[in-house]
Amino acid sequence: MTPENYPVVGKFKNKTAVAMTLYLEMVPEEVILEPGDEVELLAQPTDNLLPLDIAPVDGGLQIHAHKEGDPDWHVRFNGHVIKAGNPTRLSDYR
Repeated sequence: MTPENYPVVGKFKNKTAVAMTLYLEMVPEEVILEPGDEVELLAQPTDNLLPLDIAPVDGGLQIHAHKEGDPDWHVRFNGHVIKAGNPTRLSDYR
């Protein structure tokens, strides 16, 4: 399955006046959303992916898969499917 066909496992919009970060798991995958940015979080489906655990942290949200060690995270932003990296700045995809 290609990342473009991964299911949407969450939608996030930065409704604040400052940048926020989605911290994906404990590995250094981060997606930085500027004010007004909205993304769909995609992940390769596995039996251990859902439900996600989402917790507020300083500067953003920490997101963990249920029991999947290192999900293949991507985001859809402005029509682009982007592999989450360290860091992924959505401003690079405007």
